[in-house]
Amino acid sequence: MKTMLLAAALVALPAVLAAQMDGSEIIFRQSFDGMFEAPRGPLPIPHRVMEPNPPVPLDGGLIVLLVGGAVVARKRLGR
Repeated sequence: MKTMLLAAALVALPAVLAAQMDGSEIIFRQSFDGMFEAPRGPLPIPHRVMEPNPPVPLDGGLIVLLVGGAVVARKRLGR
C-alpha cells in the first residue's frame, strides 16, 4: 500500500509542479519584459542644480554605533 502511494505521488508530482510553474513563469517573464533592453531616444539630463538632500536626523542606533566606535578606538589607542 505504501509503495503504491509513493508511486502515485512520484507520478503526480511533476504534473503538479508543471501546473504551478506555468502561471508563475508567465508572471516572471512579464515582470522582466524589456528590462535588459537599451532605452530608446536621448536620456533626459537635468541642467539645473539639484535640490540639497533633506537633513537626516541622527537616530538612537546611529548614536550608539558612533559612541561604541569611539570607546573601542579609545581602548585600542590606550588614551
